[in-house]
Amino acid sequence: EFVKLEKKMTDKEAQIKEGREARALLENPILIRSYEVIQNQAFQDWLRTDLTETDKREAIYHSVVGTLKSQQVLVNTVENGKIIEDELKGGK
Repeated sequence: EFVKLEKKMTDKEAQIKEGREARALLENPILIRSYEVIQNQAFQDWLRTDLTETDKREAIYHSVVGTLKSQQVLVNTVENGKIIEDELKGGK
């Protein structure tokens, strides 16, 4: 029983650490700029496509969605870490 509780604390601490690391990544100017470049380039590429180039337009769409999903994973990791940290501070 004690070992299980200790393991849960270790998992929670790891999630808090991951949340802090994810926040650092989201605040990193290089990563911020990378996301901006990818999204801006995709928009420019999309503007240059013809309406009939559906495959190319879909590929651009999926590249933007992939970028947004990766950002969302980081945001979720930050939020989960914060929730767990607040629980531990509150004694829950």
